[in-house]
Amino acid sequence: MSSKIIVGADEAGRGIIIGPMVIGACAIDENISILLKRESIKDSKKYTSYRKLKTHSEFIKKKSLTWSVIILTAEVLNNFNKNGMTMDEAEAYAFFRAIEDISKKTKNISEYQVDNFQAVKKLQSLLSENNLTKDIKLTVLPRADQKYIAVSAGSILARTRSLEEMEKIKAKYGLIGSGSTNDKTTINWLKNYYQKNQTWPMSIVRTYWKTIQKIEKEYKK
Repeated sequence: MSSKIIVGADEAGRGIIIGPMVIGACAIDENISILLKRESIKDSKKYTSYRKLKTHSEFIKKKSLTWSVIILTAEVLNNFNKNGMTMDEAEAYAFFRAIEDISKKTKNISEYQVDNFQAVKKLQSLLSENNLTKDIKLTVLPRADQKYIAVSAGSILARTRSLEEMEKIKAKYGLIGSGSTNDKTTINWLKNYYQKNQTWPMSIVRTYWKTIQKIEKEYKK
């Protein structure tokens, strides 16, 4: 009898003002779980070395049954917001996209483990309405990225890709900082950009933040 197949997923970049939100997910069985634990796979927030994070991301891609990374760009998130979709609902949609993608490649998935987020009922509804995912058990828990090795692996895939996408943005737009509203470099970049251009690069800036409205009010010519 084959061992139980579990998919774990987590997000990166949900709360930033510049850049995408990324969902990482991977499918593992008991044997792969053992391999990941031997490799000391852990919650991505515990990594201080990008090189180690990248190495573990490649290991996960190689050893998992299959994996998926879903990217919701700032432009996509802006459009969702304009059409009345909340950030929580967007996150649920991205988590669904990830498990749907994996379900097309790997059959007989028993459980979908996800780190805690707000729109759990929305995700459950999406799962139940899809023939590929309707029989999969959904488990959503706080700190799941620390409790479940599959979620830890998903968090590594998400954070690694998020950092890669941010590097692409920095290569094109310069010193944008971390993309967080708590980052002075990010806020200064936003102010300077708007003051000069009187518009936003919609592909990278999430314009639904109140911070954006304040900057527009302050620097509108």
